[in-house]
Amino acid sequence: MSDRPRFTRKSRPRLDKAERDRLIAEIAGQTADETATFDLPHVADTPDEDAETREREREEIWEPTDGADPVFDSFEDADFLSVTETEGTISEPTTAAHEVFGEADEAAIEDTFQPEAATDFPTAAPLQDDSAPASLSDALALLARELDSKPRAPKPETGPTEQDAEPPVTDASEPPETEPPDTEPDAEARPAQTDDTAPDVAPVPVSPPPSEPLSPDAVWASLASIPVDPGHLARNLIITAGRHDPAHGAFDVLRTRLVQTLHDNDWKRVAVTSPTRDSGKTFTAVNLAISLSRYEAMRTVLMDMDMRNPSLADVLGAPDPGAMGDFLQGKTSVSEHFVRLGRNALNIGTNLAVGLNSRVEAYASELMQDPLTDATFDRMMAELDPDVVLYDLPPALAYDDVIAFKKHFDGVLMVVGGGTTTADEVREAMRRLGEDVPLLGVVLNQAETESGQGYSYDY
Repeated sequence: MSDRPRFTRKSRPRLDKAERDRLIAEIAGQTADETATFDLPHVADTPDEDAETREREREEIWEPTDGADPVFDSFEDADFLSVTETEGTISEPTTAAHEVFGEADEAAIEDTFQPEAATDFPTAAPLQDDSAPASLSDALALLARELDSKPRAPKPETGPTEQDAEPPVTDASEPPETEPPDTEPDAEARPAQTDDTAPDVAPVPVSPPPSEPLSPDAVWASLASIPVDPGHLARNLIITAGRHDPAHGAFDVLRTRLVQTLHDNDWKRVAVTSPTRDSGKTFTAVNLAISLSRYEAMRTVLMDMDMRNPSLADVLGAPDPGAMGDFLQGKTSVSEHFVRLGRNALNIGTNLAVGLNSRVEAYASELMQDPLTDATFDRMMAELDPDVVLYDLPPALAYDDVIAFKKHFDGVLMVVGGGTTTADEVREAMRRLGEDVPLLGVVLNQAETESGQGYSYDY
């Protein structure tokens, strides 16, 4: 607490507005005409007082009292700033206002400025004689600067806000603590919201991702086997199976010459057909395929592409052969449709895969040109990876199936029936196929030779 004497002032009559302005001008060393007046609407005018009263008021000084409050005990007659000059210094300015408060505002002022609320007021630093203010206005300006330079009382502490809150300081070497994710199902807490007004939408079927294609060895191992009945094969003139008939040698020669031709031209696919019916094309295709199966290092595929008159399953005695049309349309896979001849005592190799057919197709030619058929043959060649493919096709002059199937074979093996097929029919069949189709050979069936054998071949 400061030990400076406290000041109060004596009670005196109230000055009117004009007299107040004059006194302010005199104190500042100015004339009444040069002084700006303070027109406060709440200050009421009072009657003029005589000159002696004014002179007495000017000479009135502040007197120290004990126990007085640093703020005016009462604001009822505050007119202007009162300053005590001691030894050439302004020692105790008590307020920065020089406005006069009227009687109408006394009650409000007393309610607002309570003595106990204002305890410490900043004071101006002592000034030397040479720097003393020349007027009251300068003193007021100096006091205002001093007040601005004083530190203000701290604001009451309140809780930190989101913007003022500083993030906690963490050690970079330590990993941040994280809560484990909540893996518990929250179906009860968050029930699924359904919209009764939404239309029912059928789920979109999602196809499984394509699996890795099997290797040819795996596909061959997955093929089913059909039993081999030597008696059934003999009754159907499959002479290369039992090798008892001397004519089987002719198919062995045909096999060797055909393999050489295919190898020299990098071909694999052979169409077996004839100009007319009953020339023995199926008989030739099956015997040639069995002869090829005895090449252990060679994979052979035989397909019944005569969808007008399928007969290969009956010749081999295969039960439940399936439909070739379904296979060409991609409804059955390679491993589901093709079969192999089972283990047998006839030394027929297991490296022969057979595609059979049990259903007649009325639109065989259109089916052969279908894009799905093209994709099916590409898949078959990739999965089975055969060395030789034999297609048993219908007669060339009976239907246009052979012409429609041209893009799927590399050459044609023409079977001619002895005594039934004329030379003109052979030439017409080749003309329809076109000059771009290689003729791999002509097989003369049912022809009598000097040795009495009914089979011969020529290239």
